Amino acid sequence: MSVTKPGYLTTALLLILLLAGGLRLTLVVLKSHQLQEDRDAYIAIARNLVAGNGFTSSRPEEGQAIEPTAFRPPLYPCLLSIVYFLGAGPLGTGILQVILGIATVWLTWKTGQRLQLKTAALFAAGIVATDPILLQYTTYSMTEVLATFLSSLLLYLLVCSTSKCEAGASETKTKSLLFWTGAVWGLAILCRPTFLAFLGLWLLVRVAGSLKKRLFTRSGDFAAAPLWKPTAFLATGIVLAVSPWLIRNLVVFRAPILTTTHGGYTVLLGNNPVFYREVVQQPWGVVWSGESLNAWQKSLETDIAKQEPPLETEQERDRWMYQRARNNIAAQPHVFIQACLQRLMRFWNIAPLASAGVTQSRSLVWGVASYYFVVLLGGYWGLILVIWKSERNWSPLIWLLVSFTIVHLFYWTNMRMRAPLVPAIALLSVFGWSHLLQFSKIDRLWKRPDPTRPNI
Repeated sequence: MSVTKPGYLTTALLLILLLAGGLRLTLVVLKSHQLQEDRDAYIAIARNLVAGNGFTSSRPEEGQAIEPTAFRPPLYPCLLSIVYFLGAGPLGTGILQVILGIATVWLTWKTGQRLQLKTAALFAAGIVATDPILLQYTTYSMTEVLATFLSSLLLYLLVCSTSKCEAGASETKTKSLLFWTGAVWGLAILCRPTFLAFLGLWLLVRVAGSLKKRLFTRSGDFAAAPLWKPTAFLATGIVLAVSPWLIRNLVVFRAPILTTTHGGYTVLLGNNPVFYREVVQQPWGVVWSGESLNAWQKSLETDIAKQEPPLETEQERDRWMYQRARNNIAAQPHVFIQACLQRLMRFWNIAPLASAGVTQSRSLVWGVASYYFVVLLGGYWGLILVIWKSERNWSPLIWLLVSFTIVHLFYWTNMRMRAPLVPAIALLSVFGWSHLLQFSKIDRLWKRPDPTRPNI
């Protein structure tokens, strides 16, 4: 009796989906109070949208004047506003994020099937189902769960558009696929602006690949379709998705703000003399204490208040913070390089760093570290194999990882920031481990060879 028969594969997938839902629902019930914490003002924005105050994080119930904002990306608070409009509140948010988490697991499995992983796609789904970062942030009203869902959906659509299985598709189906890929990409940008870097890198690679073919392929052999045609359908979807936010900002702020006015602060947060002195130039594992961070934020507001002419808008503050960060980098370039290396290590760290004054369970830290050591080890080997074998269908996963990593060399980062990469990491990990097992012949211990079945 083979465990690779369709019926058993379906049962295994259902069990993994149930595991994903069960783990997330349990955490939502046990830590429901965390869903009420408004760390990034998304709940405040959602409540204001429901109350008819527009996209603002102001708190009129506390006497604050209502001022429009573009400091946070719009998609997640808009989604939360539907939950709060229906009266579901934090519990509804938790249920929504459980559903998004299950959908992410399923999409990871679907993408694995498209990549010809066969049975191994179940293991990729299992990794996403049990990922500690995704489990933890299911109980917070933050963008991680939604961003990861959109990332998994985007990867699935991109793999479909580049895989051989779509080579024979009709022109109408191809156009539709590219349009919806663009629409999802636009939504992803509105959830996590880092996806814009992914888009830029993806287009750059496509253009470079097209130019390479034209330069190094004889004219008689080159019959590829013009690049602008698929790009046009992709761009149409993106523009339609982001245009409401762009138009709103043009009307409200008289500025074409595509993402947020948060970037300057995020760059400055990780590139200032206090952070350099208290974290970057200290031994690994030292974190920025809350007291020092609060003091730095107050001094930052004091400096902004002294500017002439005054910085009256979010855009002006954003530009000023970007310039302050550039000045700090220019003043200490060697420390900036250290900071970039440290951000790289934090982004790909295997164990969470404890906040100052917070004691973490040693067994929990070691468990998470062991989990990510195994997953990332397989992921690195899978990445090497994909590049070595020139697996074109895997290219969206690679450029997603590269783009996020590059962005977070400069912007504030920690392990949480790589949440949208979890589906790609899981797929690369099982690809790497499956080849390692085949090479070592260990898989023969439990799997009887089937000459009619292609290798994973």
